[in-house]
Amino acid sequence: MSSRLILVTGMPSSGKTTLSRELQVVLRNEGVFTVHMDGMEFRRIFSNKNFSRKSNGELFSYILNFTEVFLEKDLLLIYSIVAHKKWQREKLKAAIPTFHVHLECPLEILKKRDEKGVYQMADRGEMFLPGYSEPYEEPIGADLFLNSCVASIKEEIWEVLKLLRDWRWI
Repeated sequence: MSSRLILVTGMPSSGKTTLSRELQVVLRNEGVFTVHMDGMEFRRIFSNKNFSRKSNGELFSYILNFTEVFLEKDLLLIYSIVAHKKWQREKLKAAIPTFHVHLECPLEILKKRDEKGVYQMADRGEMFLPGYSEPYEEPIGADLFLNSCVASIKEEIWEVLKLLRDWRWI
């Protein structure tokens, strides 16, 4: 059996990493071996700390390469990344069986949640913030849409697990 991917996307501060970490704990408790990676971890691994438009494209190439390495390892990968471009999500879906969860939340709430101050840095022109510095191409074909400013983490996890069971992934 080959690896599969749970792709959790959304704007910065939408709760992608929080949901993914909690989901990983639940899945591991059910005996499912998972590997979770978020965008900052990919940046750290590939020494990509420059938040420019060019480095964002390079980072996505690294993510695809990372995915290819793990294709035949029989893992359930969980990526929490912005993936603000349709082509990015499509390339991942073409590379590996993918269950796509997209988190939605109004911009004003995202800015209030922003503990790192990335929206303010982007407003000052200090960094390229995917999905904000250029438009987020909304995913039409996500397998699950969650309103992360309304649903609790427990509710979100329940929805994801329900569909993963329907898909016979767990």
